[in-house]
Amino acid sequence: MNTRNGYARGEPPRRSALALVSLRMAKRDKEPTKKGQPSGQPAEQNQPKKPGLSEEERKEIREFLRRKRDRPHAPKARVKSARGKPLDVDFPSPVDLSRFMSVFGTNEMAFANLMLAGIVNAACEGGPENPPRGDDINCALAAVTGIGAVDEIEGMLATQMVATHAAAITALRRLKGSETIPQQDSNGNLAVKLLRTFAAQVEALQRHRGKGQQKVTVEHVHVHAGGQAIVGSVTPVGGGPQTTEEQTRAPPGIAYEPATPMRSPDPQREVVPVVGGSGKAPVQNARRRHRERRAPRE
Repeated sequence: MNTRNGYARGEPPRRSALALVSLRMAKRDKEPTKKGQPSGQPAEQNQPKKPGLSEEERKEIREFLRRKRDRPHAPKARVKSARGKPLDVDFPSPVDLSRFMSVFGTNEMAFANLMLAGIVNAACEGGPENPPRGDDINCALAAVTGIGAVDEIEGMLATQMVATHAAAITALRRLKGSETIPQQDSNGNLAVKLLRTFAAQVEALQRHRGKGQQKVTVEHVHVHAGGQAIVGSVTPVGGGPQTTEEQTRAPPGIAYEPATPMRSPDPQREVVPVVGGSGKAPVQNARRRHRERRAPRE
């Protein structure tokens, strides 16, 4: 009888008892249980359930999605860098390319490249020996996108603001690690200057957009013929809010007619004439009245 590998031809090879036990255990692990779960995994009822979201949390998520939909999207740059070689920044899709120019409020590629070079050199850590990473450049572009420049002036301000912020954070980090008083003084002064510069840049951007606070100071008030003015505070006699029609009328407690002198509630006081009015009343000389009162009577 011819044999091959110690077994008779036409007969299956025999397996040892250990191999048969291992095979049975493997089959049992693969067989599904009554609930459709593999025997090697815990049952569904034994697994911890994930807590559901409350209505307030769902509201926060919806608000975030709405804000994300309304805000402009930042471009995604693809960066290829090598030590000692120029940095290669590319935008793979036309959408990212249009977003890249819109970030700086321009439609000129040359201006956008100029602003990108400023961001990379001033806001991203790295140099010729250690080029900036793509994630750092994308983070800087996302920061500029959040400012929302609409023209080239705002694009330049946005670039300066991001660079100033990065420098201020670096100065604050160095201030935290300072060990001597001169180092703390130097880094602290630099951080304060940069933070003040950043605040001034924000104010300049708001003024450019017309959102700055306006203060109007009235120095001279001219009352022409036929006009009337009240100097001092006027307290309404009746309380409560007034309607628009009531506000256009005379202040409460003061009654007057056009082209007539305004009379004081005190009848002993002199009458004030109205310039250009029909009813003029002369005002007596105060000094003459004073002399007449002090003169002895005969």
